[in-house]
Amino acid sequence: MTRFGLWPFYALLLVLALALGLAAESNERISSVPRVDNPGPAGLKVLHTFLTEAGFDVRVGTAGLEQVPAEVKTIVIPAPVAARLDEADVSALRRFTGGGGTLVVLAPRAVGLGALREFLSVKGRGSVPMESTARDPAGATLKVVHPRGALSGVKQLRVSGEAALILSRPDAVPLTEPPAVWWFREGRGEVYVASGADLAQNGRLDLADNAQLWLNLAARGPMWIDEFHHVARAGPAPTLNLWASLLQFGFVALLFVFATGTRLGPPRDEPRRIHRSGLEYVDAMARLTQRADVETELVEALRRDVRLFLHERLGLSMQTTDDERVRAMTTALGLSASDAAALFTDTDFLSLSRRFQALTQGSTAPAA
Repeated sequence: MTRFGLWPFYALLLVLALALGLAAESNERISSVPRVDNPGPAGLKVLHTFLTEAGFDVRVGTAGLEQVPAEVKTIVIPAPVAARLDEADVSALRRFTGGGGTLVVLAPRAVGLGALREFLSVKGRGSVPMESTARDPAGATLKVVHPRGALSGVKQLRVSGEAALILSRPDAVPLTEPPAVWWFREGRGEVYVASGADLAQNGRLDLADNAQLWLNLAARGPMWIDEFHHVARAGPAPTLNLWASLLQFGFVALLFVFATGTRLGPPRDEPRRIHRSGLEYVDAMARLTQRADVETELVEALRRDVRLFLHERLGLSMQTTDDERVRAMTTALGLSASDAAALFTDTDFLSLSRRFQALTQGSTAPAA
């Protein structure tokens, strides 16, 4: 095989990867981004529609925080992950709260807090005991111990069972038990802090007293929901010097390949294994598990994880039948009916775990 023989194959692989990436980005039905145009369980479309239909002034902030209108009374930062808040954003928020505004920070869990960490004085994360219900099997209920301000008339809040932020600043007051929602005074305004967009998500808005919290905030005046930081910031345009350097480097690389490329020689002898392979230990552990006769319990536990995943991603109730789940996966995820049904009929733990891994990674290919 010549030095140019594999180039068409690599080009085909690149085209296929780009096509799969574009197809994944176009699937907005299962998006986990908390945007006001996302109708999925993790979106904020229900909150926006609910407050707008109730007659409140709710604005979608597609511009930077420095451009928030003066009449806005409440700014909501709904767990942005595409772009972090920088020092300029924090300075704009300080000016807003200094003028008496209310800031609601739904801090992201998936990425670092950036400039928000120092502004909020984040100490770490604390555990929240999970309390499974039919509507929300992966959630937790918080008891409001200080029903003040925006939490007036609020007795309970429903959030995710994931870890919650802990603030270290001395004036920060935990409003719930366990401490997962915080309040502190900033200038003449006030700041409410929670972890993730749980309190505003479509899937949890009608649970506990979450809706009452947002009614209290909207009643203060025009609300600004930040969407600007859900879009990744574009980098600087390449300069002429950079393009010239890249072209020069590419020319030298092609010249090097042309000058030094040769046909592949005969294959080398396979190196003799001195140490035992790690696969032998994996195989031994698999045989031990099989003799212990625990594969049935492992398969059932894995199937429950599949149902929980479909609940979080597609909003399917835990009482939904497996046939209905199969139809939902073929429609929303593009799986074939046989591959989707295998997630509930396959009794081989290794095969089922591979199928579940492919499902969580967004692959629709059947497990090997």
